[in-house]
Amino acid sequence: MPYEKWKYEYSKKRKTFGRQPLFQDVKAHLLDSIQPNKQDQKMYLLRNPVHREIQATHFYSENEVNTIPVITREEGINHVEGGWPRDVHLHNEEHVLRHRRRVMHDDNYVSTVLNLAPLMTHYVYQNNAIDMYQTYFDKMQPQEAIEKYSIRTANTFRDVFKRQISCIQWTKENPSKLVVAYCNRSNTYLTGSPEKHKSCFIWDITQQIEPICYLQPNEPCWQLACSNVEPEIIVAGLENGTVCVFDTRKGSDPVNHSIVYNSHRGPITSLLYIHSRTNTEFFSGSLDGQCLWWDARNLSAPTAQLPICINLKPGQTPNLGISEGVSCLDFNPGLPTRFLCGTEKGLIVNANRMGKTHSEILSSFWNTHNGTVRAVHRSPCTLRMFLTCGDSCVRIWSEEVRTAPIIVTKPYRYEVSDATWAPLRFSSYMSVCAGGMFYYWDLLRKYKEPIATLQVSPNGLTKLMPHVDGQMVAVGDVNGSLFLLQLSENMTLPGPRDKQLMSSTYERETRREHLIDARVREIHLKARQAEDAARLAEEGEEESVKSVVDELQEADNDYFKIVNEELKNMEIEPTDSSISIN
Repeated sequence: MPYEKWKYEYSKKRKTFGRQPLFQDVKAHLLDSIQPNKQDQKMYLLRNPVHREIQATHFYSENEVNTIPVITREEGINHVEGGWPRDVHLHNEEHVLRHRRRVMHDDNYVSTVLNLAPLMTHYVYQNNAIDMYQTYFDKMQPQEAIEKYSIRTANTFRDVFKRQISCIQWTKENPSKLVVAYCNRSNTYLTGSPEKHKSCFIWDITQQIEPICYLQPNEPCWQLACSNVEPEIIVAGLENGTVCVFDTRKGSDPVNHSIVYNSHRGPITSLLYIHSRTNTEFFSGSLDGQCLWWDARNLSAPTAQLPICINLKPGQTPNLGISEGVSCLDFNPGLPTRFLCGTEKGLIVNANRMGKTHSEILSSFWNTHNGTVRAVHRSPCTLRMFLTCGDSCVRIWSEEVRTAPIIVTKPYRYEVSDATWAPLRFSSYMSVCAGGMFYYWDLLRKYKEPIATLQVSPNGLTKLMPHVDGQMVAVGDVNGSLFLLQLSENMTLPGPRDKQLMSSTYERETRREHLIDARVREIHLKARQAEDAARLAEEGEEESVKSVVDELQEADNDYFKIVNEELKNMEIEPTDSSISIN
């Protein structure tokens, strides 16, 4: 594909050109004749031929010297007892007593002890006067941290077609290259308008003018995955749900691709390699609500299929009609049979392929965000914790707590588009948002705000991908610009106790969430008991009122019955005006 290079156009009005020159053929004529100066000629000597060398650059020399190697070694000593002569065995009491007796009978022993006594007395008094455990500077004002964090833009790679960056990957080689997929998802998938330019670029991080290689898929590319063994093998997930394999050694066209009828029914939103003996197996997730497992050697049909169906009713069969659309996936080689799946409805599903039934495979889920989950990643410190981003916040969850996250950041001003952990620092993660800002967080340094921010682009950022060494981070925006950020050393390398401190932080926050859950359950139980007691009291009051009314009615009936019996005994005929029993 031709690449349009940068050019500069200069415009000028015609009236500023001056008078139009007219050229014509004329005979040669002499304008002036300057005669040579004889005196100046005598100062020079004609030399023929002339050899001269001209060098415009500086001269450098390279020398190699073999210096004498210096061998050093470190030795330590465990000094438990005072220094003793070599012929005195410390654990032999007779040797020790004999040596002490010999030293004490020496003439200089008494004078030496007398000279050392005042100095020793001074240090004893000084030690007694100073409290070793007292805090002397607790009232001092805290100072700003000496540690400086810096983020700078090392390079920028631009797409001439200004397409949105949909995926960024680093090749597994040294030096690594950037593989970038471009696709305007809102224009192609939602509106149905065709994408004119479907190519993907492979960039060399030292050359920003033109990509070193092109990939030409048949459909717009949404996701990419690079092989862990062969850096020339690249797998692409396309908008029509198919997957294809590229080999840069064989050209820009795909060498293998799947069939539409055996692929996803929607765009592929996530594509990851899994742990296998051949290093050719990977799996994909799509908006159609299923995950498919593939082998790059044979893409005619997927090797396995899993619909993401949550809360199935008894006897209900999993199918794509009730499945959740997959928005992101996470796989860690430390858990080869398990993976995390993010959905369009804000759920994170914990899947285990070793389960026998569908409910055992999709063992648990968390309601994480209001809307689509943009990214999910397990923590490099402990695999029980994972990070999610969506709507306008980033949250850290624990597999032991399903009701709420253990760590929540304050809401961003713009929607968070991507987030991931730092490759080497266990306490750090980074995120990008639709406002063009890059945020770097360190939970051990600052808990409520990022330690460093950078306005990378005036446009919204879409994707974020750090290098495995942690020093470089690739960030893409909606206008096809790829920014290569370089982090300072204190943001790249971990501290000696970072993993231990971060593990204790996770345990503390998990314990706190357990206590909060227990307290909330206790409050709900008390509220339920109070409602039941109030309902029982109301029912008892109604029964008591009803019993009183019945007793009064029964008393009236007994009274009128006794009166009628007495009237009969008095032989008085009851008349119409007589008292009658109601």
